[in-house]
Amino acid sequence: MAAETSKDLVLYFERSDGKSYSMSIPDYLEGITDEQIKAGAQGILAEGVFEPEGFALVKATNAVRIDTTKTEVPLETE
Repeated sequence: MAAETSKDLVLYFERSDGKSYSMSIPDYLEGITDEQIKAGAQGILAEGVFEPEGFALVKATNAVRIDTTKTEVPLETE
């Protein structure tokens, strides 16, 4: 069986009410640098277009790259 790989970038922000908010970006750009991720997160804050539950994002707090490989294991014989 072939392995299936997925790549997600998760950005974490603080909202104006003090709660956390995360944003997942699937299939992030191969070779993206930490500086590009920081610049993207700052751009999201500067644009101010995301207001989850009516609360503005005020601070980027963290980012995580998640690379997952899934390999199916057949349990039945044919």
